[in-house]
Amino acid sequence: MTKLRLAKLRQDVRSLKARRNVLEHRAMQHNPMMAAYLLERRLRPGAPAAYYASVPTPQGNRHLYIRKAAVEEVRRQTDAWREFGQGMAEWVRANKEIESLLRQIGKGRCRKIQLSAKKAR
Repeated sequence: MTKLRLAKLRQDVRSLKARRNVLEHRAMQHNPMMAAYLLERRLRPGAPAAYYASVPTPQGNRHLYIRKAAVEEVRRQTDAWREFGQGMAEWVRANKEIESLLRQIGKGRCRKIQLSAKKAR
């Protein structure tokens, strides 16, 4: 592998590490989160919306009614949870890409070994 190609791979690793650091910083923030999804339901057409938090459990999802006064706070918390999950997924993808690039760099730095056939006695 050429030195130019190795330099490009190292540059890609550095940019991915910077992205990973940003994602780690976001994950470590102290934002309150609710591990749920906010659902808006109308019991009949034209009726005011009723809000429920869909909370995943081992037995299935539970729906908890959310009072109108608390909807915005719950929305912020569920949005923070969704963004956290998406950020973690991106963090995993970045780690896998970094590992792949580092393995390519390692292969590129290895010296080629010439094996000769042994003479039969």
